[in-house]
Amino acid sequence: MKKKLVIIGTVALLGVGAAVLSNQEWRANTIFATAKDKQLAWLKEHEKEIVKWMHSAYPKVESVQFDWSTLRVGPVSNGVAIAEYNLSVTGTFNNNPDTVIHIDFGLNKSDSIPNMSGIRMNQPPRISRGKSIGKFMSNVNNLYAL
Repeated sequence: MKKKLVIIGTVALLGVGAAVLSNQEWRANTIFATAKDKQLAWLKEHEKEIVKWMHSAYPKVESVQFDWSTLRVGPVSNGVAIAEYNLSVTGTFNNNPDTVIHIDFGLNKSDSIPNMSGIRMNQPPRISRGKSIGKFMSNVNNLYAL
């Protein structure tokens, strides 16, 4: 009887553990959250503001589909010392899989949370044209090859 109870308890505990670990979103607002989890949670929370900012810079960008798995934080250096860190996320826009858009945020430390005052785009939105990539310009009606 005791052996059955131990087996049932172990199976139940493993089932709960597997369910929790399969859903990585649970870490975003817990003490177990990493810097990347917190940064990702902030980005998802402010997604509409980010898209609105992009639309103001590029009016033809109506919607953005971010690929959250592309979140990267890397140092920005002047060749001698690290000046700041850059958080970047890649995605597509206007529901077109042939497009590429990058959004960047300047950070003081690699584990800092981004804010809207640090938003920038180091590269303009781009559309694939066959084997080449063209820039998507806000003030030009068409694309030009690089």
